[in-house]
Order: sequence, then structure tokens, then C-alpha cells
Amino acid sequence: MNQIILASHSRLASGMRETVRFFGKDNIEVLEQTMTDSGFQEKVSEMLEKHKDKNCVVFTDLYGGSVNQVFFRELADGDFHLVTGMNLAVILECAFAEKDIDGDFIRKAIEAAKQQFCYMNDCLMNMQNEEDD
Repeated sequence: MNQIILASHSRLASGMRETVRFFGKDNIEVLEQTMTDSGFQEKVSEMLEKHKDKNCVVFTDLYGGSVNQVFFRELADGDFHLVTGMNLAVILECAFAEKDIDGDFIRKAIEAAKQQFCYMNDCLMNMQNEEDD
């Protein structure tokens, strides 16, 4: 069984979870670090321990950020997938996965999400140029 954890600074993870719920899935836990938060490392350890028997995929918000660093330290002794640069398209792919998620699944989802990442002004210009031809 897949367990998805979204971890972020402030409320980004909660917002992502609410968006996934909008699309009909509610299989996500959230862990957020706030300015007044203490003991984040312990909360991470507790969350990972709680889900140690599940196929756990953790998404963090920012490569090199403190949230990601805490999970990265746990990765050496943990059995979970860690993805940084939280992305709604990839999270949705994982939330709706009907089989156990593995590294190949995550890599393919990231590649597919990259195709959706674009500067739309260029798309508009390209469409207009094609119409002119």
C-alpha cells in the first residue's frame, strides 16, 4: 500500500493535499515546518516510523531546504522514496497509482510533469506564428 507524505515550509503541503482532495483522493499525510515549530526532526522520525510498513513516498518543497535536509538524513536508514521540488502533477500520479510505487514509476511521473512545465507566452507566440504561416 502506498502512503504519500507531503512536507513543506509553512502551509504549502496542506494546500497541495486540499488540491488532491479536490480531485478525489485522500491518501495523503502532511508535515509542515513553521517559524514557531520546534522538534521537526522528531516529528519526521515519528511520521516515518508510523508508516514503516507501507510503501512511503515523501514529497518535500525545496531542494536543499531544511525540510528536505531532515528527510534526506533519514533516507540512509529508512526505506522510503524521497522526491523534492513538490509538484502537483507528480503527486496526483502517485495518489492515483493502483500499484506499489517504485523508483521507475516516480522517474516516469517526473519526466511527464516536465512536459507540462512551460512558459505559456511562448506557446501563444508559437500558435500565432503557425497561424500566420
